[in-house]
Amino acid sequence: MSQLTFILALSLFITAPTVRAVDRHVRHVVLVSVDGLSASYLTDVRADMPNLRSIAKQGVSAEGMVTTFPSVTWPSHTSLVTGTFPARHGVIGNSVWNRETQQEVKYIGDPVLTKDEAIRVPTLYDIAHNAGLSTASVIWPCSNGASTLNFMIPDSNRTEIHARYTTPGFADELAEAEIDISKLGEWGWGKQHSTNRDIVYTQVTKHLLTQHKVELILLHLITPDGVEHGYGPNTPAAYQAVAESDQRLGEIWDALQQPPFAGNSTMFVVSDHGFAPYEKLIRPNVVLKELGLIQTDEKSKVTQRSAWCVAQGGSAFVYILDDAKRSEITATLADKLADVEGVLNVMGPGEFKRLGVPDPGSNPEAPHLVLTTGPGYSFDNSVKGDAVADAGGHKGSHGHDPRPDYMHATFVAAGKGIQSGTKLEVIRNVDVAPTIAYLLGLQIDSDGRVLKEALTIRDDR
Repeated sequence: MSQLTFILALSLFITAPTVRAVDRHVRHVVLVSVDGLSASYLTDVRADMPNLRSIAKQGVSAEGMVTTFPSVTWPSHTSLVTGTFPARHGVIGNSVWNRETQQEVKYIGDPVLTKDEAIRVPTLYDIAHNAGLSTASVIWPCSNGASTLNFMIPDSNRTEIHARYTTPGFADELAEAEIDISKLGEWGWGKQHSTNRDIVYTQVTKHLLTQHKVELILLHLITPDGVEHGYGPNTPAAYQAVAESDQRLGEIWDALQQPPFAGNSTMFVVSDHGFAPYEKLIRPNVVLKELGLIQTDEKSKVTQRSAWCVAQGGSAFVYILDDAKRSEITATLADKLADVEGVLNVMGPGEFKRLGVPDPGSNPEAPHLVLTTGPGYSFDNSVKGDAVADAGGHKGSHGHDPRPDYMHATFVAAGKGIQSGTKLEVIRNVDVAPTIAYLLGLQIDSDGRVLKEALTIRDDR
């Protein structure tokens, strides 16, 4: 199916007549993603998180949640709301290279693609909206232009994107309620503004509850991620960021304990990935340049490329752009890159299914090789300098293989329909959407499962 055909088909799905959800166990669900909140913080005595621990005690918490590969924000958040792996939903990296257009495609910040152009399967909010439920997204990735969101604010660092995609009239309504979202684009993603941004996002969420009684809200809190990138995980700055996010979670939980939400609502707290520290950068494009596969001018601007690497933090996508010599170049690169310091794995399409990465024959944004590293290293796109270089201090990264403990994401849920004081083993992020759908009396075609062991309601659906 071509992308145009898919978009037309999806538009028919989205605009289909609504059918009211039946057998709803829960009236309101708030799904909160705390970007970069590793599962380990929940049990880390150095982390000041009384609210999240209290919520977990009243509900369920998982030992960890394995996110999708690569463990970066845009693919992970899309898996959280579709219940599918990137190979299926189509958002396979924060940034990728399109071999047909010979251009980089940025998903992070949603600067170009709308939700319908980016996501190839129905989302949880599509299904909820078509069942007659009200829906809202507060800076949830890949939601720009979604007709199935009654309210939305984009996840972008650009003023023009906020102006284009924020629900018409919503900024004025919020201003009348003394909630100012006018500076979100101006603030961008700078760490110095992250606290204020999360405060605003929380105020918006509470407004959506109290004034509009929205039945499904998606909220993305961002402070830990930016801080951990700059200073590394499990550092004083990271613990401060985690504590701030815990305050925001407490505010939302408290709002759900008030009428009419008390006894009728459920809160899910998740994250998109964990974090790993690093001090060194791996630059595969430097190796490609040394092999003559990348040409640059005197200012190091790329003038020609037969291969190209797009970094994903703890992993990297390598694209072979010379079709005539693809097999030869792939074999050479696999050997050369495997010898680079810090590279743990060089994987070809035969291993992509296990990773949830699409085969390059079926998706022009899919790579031909995938590289992974571990703590201590992060991949970089630069064509200048040494293949392995000092990162300039202790920093943090993600995008790694999501299976090790340090990359596990958080999962906590409490409220109506949730078991009290239940501990789950390691789950997957594709299990979140089907579990929420189940509580709302909906069905979603997913790669995950309903976490029935976490629920008080267990029928045959």
